[in-house]
Amino acid sequence: DPFFSMLRRSLNTFMNAFTTSDYTAYPFASENEKDYFNLMEVYLDAVFHCKLDPLDFAQEGHRLEFEDPKDPNTPLVLKGVVYNEMKGATSAPVSILYQGVQEALYPESTYHFNSGGEPKAIPELTHDRLLDFHSSHYHPGNAIFMTFGDISAEKQQTKIHELALEGLDSIGVSEIAVSEEKRFTVPQNKIFEYPIDDDNSANKTHIVLAWLLGKNTDLKMLLKCNLLSDFLLDTSASPLRFALEKCEFATSVSPLSGLEDDHMEMNFVCGVEGSNPESADQIESLVLEVLEKISEDGVDEKQLESVLYQLELSQREIGGDGWPYGLQIIFSCMSAAIHRGDPIGFLDIEQALQELREEIKDPRFMQELIRDLLLENSHRVRVVMKPNRHLGEVNIEAEKNRLADIKRKLSSTEKEEIVKLSERLEERQSQTEDLSILPRVTRLDIPVTKNYPEFVPKERNGFILAAAPAGTNSICYHQIINSIEVVDREMLYLLPVFSNVLSELGSAGRSYLDTQRLQYSVSGGVSAFSSFRGSPENCEDIKGYFTVSSRTLNRKSHEMMSLLRETALSPRFDERERFKELINQMFSRRFNGIASNGHQLAMMLASAYFRKSAAISELGSGISGLLELKKIVERIQEDDYVDEILERMVGLGRFIKAGKPHLLVVTGEEYIAKAEEEIESLWKDNLTEKAEELNTSNALVGDYFKDTACLITTQVNFCASAFPTISEMHEDSAALSVLAGVLRNNFLHSEIREKGGAYGGGAMHDSANGVFRFYSYRDPRLMGTFNDFEKALDWLYSNEISDEMIDEAVLGIVSSLDAPGSPAGEVKQAYHQMLYGNLPDVREQKRKSFLEVKVDDIYSVADTYLKTEPSRAVITSENNMKELSSSFHVFNVNA
Repeated sequence: DPFFSMLRRSLNTFMNAFTTSDYTAYPFASENEKDYFNLMEVYLDAVFHCKLDPLDFAQEGHRLEFEDPKDPNTPLVLKGVVYNEMKGATSAPVSILYQGVQEALYPESTYHFNSGGEPKAIPELTHDRLLDFHSSHYHPGNAIFMTFGDISAEKQQTKIHELALEGLDSIGVSEIAVSEEKRFTVPQNKIFEYPIDDDNSANKTHIVLAWLLGKNTDLKMLLKCNLLSDFLLDTSASPLRFALEKCEFATSVSPLSGLEDDHMEMNFVCGVEGSNPESADQIESLVLEVLEKISEDGVDEKQLESVLYQLELSQREIGGDGWPYGLQIIFSCMSAAIHRGDPIGFLDIEQALQELREEIKDPRFMQELIRDLLLENSHRVRVVMKPNRHLGEVNIEAEKNRLADIKRKLSSTEKEEIVKLSERLEERQSQTEDLSILPRVTRLDIPVTKNYPEFVPKERNGFILAAAPAGTNSICYHQIINSIEVVDREMLYLLPVFSNVLSELGSAGRSYLDTQRLQYSVSGGVSAFSSFRGSPENCEDIKGYFTVSSRTLNRKSHEMMSLLRETALSPRFDERERFKELINQMFSRRFNGIASNGHQLAMMLASAYFRKSAAISELGSGISGLLELKKIVERIQEDDYVDEILERMVGLGRFIKAGKPHLLVVTGEEYIAKAEEEIESLWKDNLTEKAEELNTSNALVGDYFKDTACLITTQVNFCASAFPTISEMHEDSAALSVLAGVLRNNFLHSEIREKGGAYGGGAMHDSANGVFRFYSYRDPRLMGTFNDFEKALDWLYSNEISDEMIDEAVLGIVSSLDAPGSPAGEVKQAYHQMLYGNLPDVREQKRKSFLEVKVDDIYSVADTYLKTEPSRAVITSENNMKELSSSFHVFNVNA
């Protein structure tokens, strides 16, 4: 709870706590020194001096409760935040497969077990065992402290000593370490099942092979394993990925394929999805045959040089987009620290890379590596995961029977204790905590201005050139950005297909294999994406842009820029078989991602009912887009249909590249002039074309229902309600964002997570689309959560909103706005913001508007925008259909 409280009393740029297979981390970051030490004080106190109250354990872990908490005659149910979190986490097929592989490959060590807790096993944990675990594992003798930034190590360590370690018992902790696995003498096989809500089980089996490798504390071994994995699997031109993509017994490569290098003893996995159980022998033979062929024939040194180039590029890149760069650095060597290696040695791998460059000159290098690590390694497992239409129902029934059996054995006294526990917990959850004991920053600690990057693009005859210097550590970033209009529905669901396949096909007359090899040797890869949003003044005045992007070390910038231009202007949409492979891969990735991204998908679906801009996003990357993609997959083997789709891709390509492209380059100050020269020479003869004529239709909003339910295979729900609001420059926009923070911090967190048992939930104002949204994540409830969304307004009007509540909401918004990105990432983001009309002065004005929100503004916007009928959406399962109200239109995504 102190972490959640500090989220809204802080200018943090990152706060979290998470458990991996062999450690639990408590990372935080802030650019404000006062705030940083506030967070340090609370984190250290929470970790080393936590209360671990039995009621907290009941809320966050697990508890038995009657369906009606006050009536022992109603059925017994299991509740708990982590219990529901893990039910959600173990709903996705890839998560189930991952755990199955770990159990088979690591029969004895910690990696055998689900680090988040297997839902069936969580109820076995007792409060006393939790206390015992904390006293041993959370002893400072078992702790690692890692810091990054410009505050001196002496000051940091003095604070850590004063706030946490002083006075703690230094005796009594035994060394806690991961044990090495006893190695198999012969390869093993494992077969198990996963639940699906679909009567058709054909082509839904996952088949993978996994090997246990060496220790990740050995830097040379770590790099060799990465080199091996990348060589075999990184691109479609890689030998093992090529064979698996061409395999006739499956639809695509398993998303689990690759190296797991976080475990002390690493593992390598490869395989397929979209197969059938009887193909397991053929898949295994195929993999081993590819490895045997490489071990006999050898490989070209240039292929290995390309792989090493990728390692060098990743070593040089300064990150920070997504989460702070300092934390990225810390976690890059955390595993070495945990397992008693040399973490500092993992921060500069240049010497080790140089040694590898010499080793790969030996033509037998890769042959011997494959033989030592894979072919002659008997610690291998073959895992087959089959679908079972009835397994979900069996599991639900088994849980009901377990609970019914427990209830039958309960004495009247034990039943009374369960009722009393529910009452005590409800009473505790309803208490107002004294948050004044926690340190805080206020609006007065927020910097007045942000100072966003500015640009002066240069108009040229056939393009617009924008060059910006940044501290990129000798890396050059380049984007080709084309303006696109919003046209018809078909374009919108085909656009993600276009962007996904563009860099995976051939270009400039080359085959896709030759293009992939070229990408790998001269760049950090090529990606493409489209984006649409309204203008700051009018969310329905929609602009769109299509971007093709890459990066490389400065010494290869010209080759990368040339490759990027060829990818954007001359893709090969005549590679029919390759296109079919890519469509199947794309569908598998998006379908498998539903369960982990359900709250975002539900919010997109609810928002699409009101706003064309939201409908565009939903049709591109939401459930509707996935269903359209599914229709393509179902007909992709029809030659005439493939030709028709490919022709549409060609037309879409002509439509996108018409007009002047924006050419953005970001690199170091010392290289910027040369980068501009290279772009000018490549594009000097660019001719703009007339835009492709496409059918225009604006019938997007009307295609959505007000209440929508999407059925998938899941044990939890994802709920969302949406209300139409106004554009981001409107005077009410800032207050709506602050209102969302007030409701989330002071009502929704308590009702949805603490009392309702969901892993997360809240509210947010999507100012770009003009929509206010409520949501829940990994939620055991359904209609009860929608009721809580409605009660949020009742709470607002029955409580007095304080200036402190406003401050907390504003701090959360500004800390998100001001969170630093990578040097190049901040420049790229600023340029795209500028294209949509968010110039630096506009962004500064919006930022300032959050600081000026007052209590009266909160009630005013709630009155104006949240008293209408919302649109609702839920991602749920067949088992919950009976709970849905009759107003919901139901779509079965599995069918």
